[in-house]
Amino acid sequence: MAKISLDSIREELEQDGWKVISDTYTNLETEMRFECPEGHAVFVPWKKLRAKRICPTCEANVYKTEAATSKIVPKKKNVFRVLALDQATHITGFSIFDDKELIKYGTYQTQLPDTIARSNAVKVWLVNMLHNWQPDLVALENIQLQNESEGKRMMGVDVFQQLAWLQGILIECCFELGIAYTLCHTGVWRQECGVKGRTRSDRKSSMRLLAKQWYDVSVSEDEADAIGIGTYAVRQCAPNRKMISWE
Repeated sequence: MAKISLDSIREELEQDGWKVISDTYTNLETEMRFECPEGHAVFVPWKKLRAKRICPTCEANVYKTEAATSKIVPKKKNVFRVLALDQATHITGFSIFDDKELIKYGTYQTQLPDTIARSNAVKVWLVNMLHNWQPDLVALENIQLQNESEGKRMMGVDVFQQLAWLQGILIECCFELGIAYTLCHTGVWRQECGVKGRTRSDRKSSMRLLAKQWYDVSVSEDEADAIGIGTYAVRQCAPNRKMISWE
């Protein structure tokens, strides 16, 4: 078997329209920087990309409406950018704000069978979103225990544990990249946004109506909650904003 080199990787990827941005190759397990045919930065080990050419940003765009599939918008000078997540292991809603302007929204979905594998997929997607969109703050919805029954089985603790794993993984991701993050309690951000309703379904519908009223967008429940979290974060965190240098 021929020895792997940076030139051999570059030659193989060029056939599919990909580019190698990293200037060194260490081994199959070492994370490298690549660029997909659409120009998105992709951070994965060569072992994974060699097996399958997947760009998390392009993959996420499959599930979005036209309004949310626009190209990456470069951040302007002195603009405070917030990436807000309504995170979950199957469907994660997200929104991106430049100051008070909603510039992108959508969902990332993964159907992997294992919880840890799904959480890792969300992490990989988030890493790429951070490098591509360069936010100054990541707003995560804080988790809460919900004892919802499914027949005679109580699902609250199991779901809480899975979301706790995911939340920890995403917080560590932000910490490693030096990006500020904030945890938004569900009850607090909903109160700030004026979400109404006694049942979960009513509150979800209320937030979708508010997103339409404020930003003139028709969105899914996951996207609407992410927009609500982003709206809250912009209102509460913007006054004390701290810009991040991505150069």
